[in-house]
Amino acid sequence: MANLGDSMHPALPRKGGRGGLSRQERLAYWMLFPVLGVIFCVVTYPFAVALVQSVTATRGGKFVGLLNYQSSLENPLLYASLKQTAIYAAIVLPLEIVLGLLLALLVHRTVRSSWLKLVLYLLAITPIVIPPVAVGVIFRLIYAPNYGVLNHLLIMAGWIHQEINWLGQPYTAMLAVASVDIWQWTPFVYLVLFAGLQTVPRESVEAAQVDGATSWSQFWHIELPYLRPLLLLILFFRLADVLRVFDHVFILTGGGPGTTTQLLSLYLYRIAFKFFDTGEAAALAVMVMVGISLLYSFITRLLPLERD
Repeated sequence: MANLGDSMHPALPRKGGRGGLSRQERLAYWMLFPVLGVIFCVVTYPFAVALVQSVTATRGGKFVGLLNYQSSLENPLLYASLKQTAIYAAIVLPLEIVLGLLLALLVHRTVRSSWLKLVLYLLAITPIVIPPVAVGVIFRLIYAPNYGVLNHLLIMAGWIHQEINWLGQPYTAMLAVASVDIWQWTPFVYLVLFAGLQTVPRESVEAAQVDGATSWSQFWHIELPYLRPLLLLILFFRLADVLRVFDHVFILTGGGPGTTTQLLSLYLYRIAFKFFDTGEAAALAVMVMVGISLLYSFITRLLPLERD
C-alpha cells in the first residue's frame, strides 16, 4: 500500500523534521535570513526611526503628533523645491529616454562588429561608474565663469564675445545642472534598452522586412512591445533618482542662484543639517517615501508590465 501511495503522488516533496518542512525548504529559509536582516537594517529600521522622529519634537523628544507634518506643509519653500524638482525632471527624463532609445536603436541596427559593440559598452558604462562628486567637480571646471572651458571654447569659435555666468543665472543654472544628469545617465538608458532589443525574435523582424515594413513600423509593432516593461523600469528608477539627486547640484550651484536649483533633496538637507530641525526633516522624508510609493503604483497602472 505504501508503494501504491508513492506512485500516486510522485512529484510531492518529502516532508520531515521540525514543522513538517523538508531539508531543502529549511535550507531555503535559513538562506533568506541574511537578506531579510539586510533589508531590516537598511530599510525597515531607518524608516521606523524616521517615522518616530516625525511625530516627536526636535528638542526634548516630546510627542507632538502631526505638528511636524503641518509645519513642513505650511513652508512655502517646500512647494518651491517641488516646482524646481518637477522642472528638473521634465528636462532630464524625456531627453535621457529619447536619446538612450535612439542610440540603442542606432547601434542595434547598424553595428555588426562585436568589438565595436564592446567599445561602445565600455564608453557607455564609464559615466555611470564615475562618482557623482567627481562629476560635479568636472562640470564646475567646464561651467565656471572665469576659468571655465565652455566659455573659452565658445569665445574661440566666435559664438559669444563675453563670458556667460552659466551657474549664476536662473535659467542657465538649471540647464547646467540638468546637463550633468543627462550626460551621466543617458548611457544607462542606452544599455538597458540595447539589452532589451537583443530579446526581440529575429524571425519576427525578418518577416516584417520581407513584408515591406518601414523602420518605424518595425519599431512600433515589433520592438516597442518588448521594450515597454524596460521603459517602465527606467522611468521609475530615474524618477526615484531625480527625487534624491544631490551631489552635483550641491557642488555646482548649492541650490542657487536664490532657490532656483534647490531641488527637494537639497531642501531636505538644509532643513536637517543647516537648521537642525530633524522632526520636520523626518516628516518630509516620510512624505517623500509615501509619494514615491503612490507614484510607482500610478506608473504601473499606466504602463502594463505584460507584453501585448
